[in-house]
Amino acid sequence: MSMNLQEKTWPQIEDYLKTKKHILIPVGSTEQHGPTGLIGIDYLSAWEIAKAVGEKTKTLVAPPLCFGMAVHHMAFPGTITFSPLTYIQVITEIIQSLGRHGFNKFTFINGHGGNIAPLTTAFCQAKQHNETYDINLFNWWHLPEVTAYEAEHFGKENGFHATCGEISVTMFTHPEAYKDIPAMDFKPTQERPHWPMSPQEFREVFPDGRMGSNPRLSSPKHGEMLFNLAVDSICHKME
Repeated sequence: MSMNLQEKTWPQIEDYLKTKKHILIPVGSTEQHGPTGLIGIDYLSAWEIAKAVGEKTKTLVAPPLCFGMAVHHMAFPGTITFSPLTYIQVITEIIQSLGRHGFNKFTFINGHGGNIAPLTTAFCQAKQHNETYDINLFNWWHLPEVTAYEAEHFGKENGFHATCGEISVTMFTHPEAYKDIPAMDFKPTQERPHWPMSPQEFREVFPDGRMGSNPRLSSPKHGEMLFNLAVDSICHKME
């Protein structure tokens, strides 16, 4: 049974809230992921993982927030970003909207590193208005089970952005999107530099958008393993 909020009616949500106050909120970004990674990787991966967690735990899942804080990727066509302050306000108002209806436990499943700082700032801002809110954050690629698998199978070639792991996950969840993307050979990139970087600095240092990754190692099989590891880990931590 679908646990997607957008596929329910308001009376169904009202009934859900009589017994459960918990909602999953997938967040990500719309940004470049190198020459062979989908622009929607961050929100697509977070959304698919959230839907699977929702079905397993019978927890309602909000629609994904497809845009994040991706200012540093703006030198690459297709990237869409909020400013940090706008993102903080958007997250705060999402929590406040749901809180008004009676939700008081919010589990964010995040697919984008640039969101972490503004997310945690927004959580502090939301809890200023309601100290009873229980707000949790899972950055799926930071889960120990996921990082252990990536270290074993990709090593240092997993990189920091347009990683083998995140590309693999969407190869598994959205295989049709990769049919027209040609395979490439990748040269090593510079190690992760100082941070933050302006869009132009980022493009100059990482001209094809990758940060230390070798996406040729990505595969749907790895993606299926990583997807299941992330889902099972989050379900276990929510118990």
